[in-house]
Amino acid sequence: MSIPMKKLCLALLVMMGCWWHFPSVRAQDSLKRPKVAVVLSGGGAKGMAHIGVMKVIERAGIPVDIVVGTSMGSIVGGLYSCGWNSAALDSIVRKQDWAFLLSDKREYYSQNLINRQKQNTYLLSKSFSPWKKSLQEAGGFVEGRNLKRLFTQLTYGYNDSIDFNHLPIPFSCVATNIVDNTEYDFHSGVLADAMRASMSIPAAFAPIRKGEMVLVDGGLRNNFPADIARQMGADYIIGVTVQGPPKTAEDLVTGADVLGQIVDVNCKNKYEENLAITDIPIRVNTVGYGPASFTLAAIDTLIRRGEEEATKHWGELLLLKNRLGLPEDYLPPHLSLRPEATMPIDYSADSPSRRPRHDRIQGNLGVRFDTEEMVALQLNGIYSSAWRPLDLEATLRLGKNIMAQGAARWTPKRFVEMSLSYTFRHNSLSLYEQGHNNWSITYNQHQACLSFLNISVRNLSMDLSARADFYDYPKILVSSQMENAGFKVGDEYFISYHANLHYNSEDDWTFPTRGAKFQGEFAYFTDNFANYRGHIGFSELSAAWQMSFPLTRRLTLQPLLYGRMLFGADIPTIRRNVIGGQWFGHYLEQQMPFAGVHHIESTDKQFVACQLKLQEQITTNNFILLKLSGAQHADRLRDLLSHSPMLGAQLAYYYRTLLGPVGATLGYSNKSKEVSFMISLGFEF
Repeated sequence: MSIPMKKLCLALLVMMGCWWHFPSVRAQDSLKRPKVAVVLSGGGAKGMAHIGVMKVIERAGIPVDIVVGTSMGSIVGGLYSCGWNSAALDSIVRKQDWAFLLSDKREYYSQNLINRQKQNTYLLSKSFSPWKKSLQEAGGFVEGRNLKRLFTQLTYGYNDSIDFNHLPIPFSCVATNIVDNTEYDFHSGVLADAMRASMSIPAAFAPIRKGEMVLVDGGLRNNFPADIARQMGADYIIGVTVQGPPKTAEDLVTGADVLGQIVDVNCKNKYEENLAITDIPIRVNTVGYGPASFTLAAIDTLIRRGEEEATKHWGELLLLKNRLGLPEDYLPPHLSLRPEATMPIDYSADSPSRRPRHDRIQGNLGVRFDTEEMVALQLNGIYSSAWRPLDLEATLRLGKNIMAQGAARWTPKRFVEMSLSYTFRHNSLSLYEQGHNNWSITYNQHQACLSFLNISVRNLSMDLSARADFYDYPKILVSSQMENAGFKVGDEYFISYHANLHYNSEDDWTFPTRGAKFQGEFAYFTDNFANYRGHIGFSELSAAWQMSFPLTRRLTLQPLLYGRMLFGADIPTIRRNVIGGQWFGHYLEQQMPFAGVHHIESTDKQFVACQLKLQEQITTNNFILLKLSGAQHADRLRDLLSHSPMLGAQLAYYYRTLLGPVGATLGYSNKSKEVSFMISLGFEF
């Protein structure tokens, strides 16, 4: 090999070595001058202000040699330590769905339609393995599965147990061992687990178990860990706190105020001492925001406030830079991220469509309130076997209308299911005609259903089933007009056959902005497997088709076509068409909504309707809805257009919460001829 070629190869090797050991070069550079540490306090969503402060520190050209944090400070600090700069962190926190991250919900499109509906029915879901003694997911309202996936992906390359001093920027964070109420400082381990432990608010998030320790939020022992930075060799400390001003007796009014004060007082351990050893303390004004302020508007404001407050310390930052012996135009070198850390995050890794590794029990709880039914509670439990494709499910609904259901589901193939179920319903209903209460009825329904074939593939579900229904009526109150017309209801039973088709590609179950939804059913009813009352049975055909078109970034147009048609003679009253309320099948399975009709109103055998809905998303969680409905109905199909149309309008406001949407509706229809008003809170079931 020639001498020039040898020199070229040597130069390439040196360059590769410098690139590979870039963090080490940075560490060696820091040895030539005093070390600077950034300490970030806890504070939940208020900790978003840390990102704004880091922007100013970077702009000032201050090298960061050590990062220490607690709770949200550990998340921002941990990510910063492995290469995410302030601009990248700003982008990360803004694009997250925090309501999803702070829950254990599954990724929306990774689930079939049944599981999507359950996710948007129950406000609380917990699962555990009854025969497997594991405490890793116990002890919290939220297990933190989605947060763990996020942290693991963003810290890619540091997912093994490592010494945190070997990160691009040495890092440490604080947790609290609630076994003996002592402080535990992470200097090594799995970075994502350390961050997750440091922000584990007791009872809200499941703790991280490490040996004999049970680790929760570090703010309980050391919410502003400047002392840890000193122990790690920091010569200068820039500290960021997001705690509000001390509360007075006048401020402690509500139960939330008192609970918040208890937390704040207990988080002041070592706070004053650590603040005293901080060279540049930056106290960000977070008044008006709390630990749960994860809305996009709140995040934007908190980051901006952090940037504004840090800018007020610009002179101190430049003076520090001068003390470090750095020129005014000095900027620290950028850290590099592993490309895998920026890959999209897969939240469907353990999709419920796959069999669990161990026998598993999942419990679900749903609660709702409305002015029609007052309070309703629904409990659901599912047992999934790891060794057999069998699920057992039980559901209990308590409220004005009671429902109990037990089901066994066999899944011979991944997308194919057969099931056998029994359902009992005890309902008390009032049926109206032109706004007048014609009859009130209390009935018990016993239903056995055998599903021969259910195929569910992502957005599509098809089902073939046979049912046996028995109705008995312990209490019936009939108006004099109906009594004079010879109205009679007796115990009834049916044997029926059903074919269902469901399709749903909407991007949100409650407030969709794009996609389509279709549901269609054909059913044939008999009383002896073939005929009904000595003649051919009666049939039901129903369908509903909705599409969502985004007109602007916040305004969505949603046309809906739907209807239900009955064919045959002697159709019983309990199976006739009814409309009213906000949802399909809410009280009766054949119930269809209609704008402006609040009570359940009876209609003729042939019913078709259309609805136009405008949905305006005012802010992240605030919605205004306007519905305009029109319908035609008649006893015979050929007379469908012979009557004047039924018309209705409804205006609604909803606020989306973790407990479900809360809002109020106001409407009017020429069917009921009265103004309807309703307040509701919670998911529909």
